[in-house]
This record gives sequence, structure tokens and C-alpha cells, in this order.
Amino acid sequence: MEFSLVFDPDKIVSALIAEIMGKEQIDYEIIEGRTIKITENISKENLALVKESLERFSIELRSKNDLDLVEDIKLCVREMVRQGNTRNIKMSERLTDQLGFSYSYLSNQFSSQTYTSIENFYILVRIEKVKEMVLLENAKLSEIAYELNFSSVPHLSNQFKKVTGLTITQYLKFKKKKEKNSSANT
Repeated sequence: MEFSLVFDPDKIVSALIAEIMGKEQIDYEIIEGRTIKITENISKENLALVKESLERFSIELRSKNDLDLVEDIKLCVREMVRQGNTRNIKMSERLTDQLGFSYSYLSNQFSSQTYTSIENFYILVRIEKVKEMVLLENAKLSEIAYELNFSSVPHLSNQFKKVTGLTITQYLKFKKKKEKNSSANT
């Protein structure tokens, strides 16, 4: 007789973590599925026991260093812009909820590693999305401004010029000329 296994991997991992952390009497919190936050100081010995217990199930416990956190922030901002969720929720709230740290802590870590602010990175990501949209989607600037949470078309245009050094029209002409030259060379 054959049977199919139906299961939710996240629930299995959560139950396993609950069992292991309970056995070691460690207080923790699960944040966004695959991240756990240990809410107390943990000895190196207990941490080694937890890691060893998880490794038996092919689960690796990695500590988040500052560079990982910066990459997580970048990933979260890019995903937020990609999904078009820039109007519905404040970026600071989304980052805090998803990464489990205060926004001031995230902001300090980000700027100390990248020498720019999260807000500047957010603008750069949105400008990259603007480039993509004007080239591929033929969307109106008013639609792009609304979707990417610019207050107006002039605000979008000013940010675009500030970041790229070109107006949107100049950028489109430059890209079309570049395409024409590359297709002529092939």
C-alpha cells in the first residue's frame, strides 16, 4: 500500500525549533518564517547544542552579521518596489516587521556599511524601475509616478534627473540611439 505525504514544511520546522528551544529552555521568537530571534543572552555551549540539534535535520543556523542584514534590507526594498507595494505601507514599517529590528537600528547598520541611507537606496531602486517601465511598458508618467509613490510627475522627473543626470526624454533618446547602433552593428 502506498500513501502520499501531505505536510507544511514551515509548520514542521516551527515545531522542530519549538521542541529544540524548549529542551534547551531558550526564549525565542519566529520572525517571517525562516528567521528566529533569540530573546535572551545564550551561552556558546547552548548555541552549539541548538546548532547541532538542527543540523541533524539538515537545518543550518546562521547568525546574521551586519552585511547579511544590509543585504536583507536591500532585498526587502527591491521586493517592495517590484511588487508595487510602495503606497500601501511605510517602508520603515515593512522593514521593521520583516526583519525584526527597529528602523533606527536598520538605518544605522545600512548607512555604516553602504555610506548612504535606506531612503537613498529606495530612490535608486525606484528610478531603476522607472527606467524599466518607460522602456518596456509604455506606461504614462502619471501612472508610473503613482505606482512608484512619487508625489507627482514633476517630482518623478526631478528625482530621475538627479539620479541619472538625464531627463526621461533624454534617457529614452539615448537608449533608442544605443539600440539602433547595436542592431546596425549586427
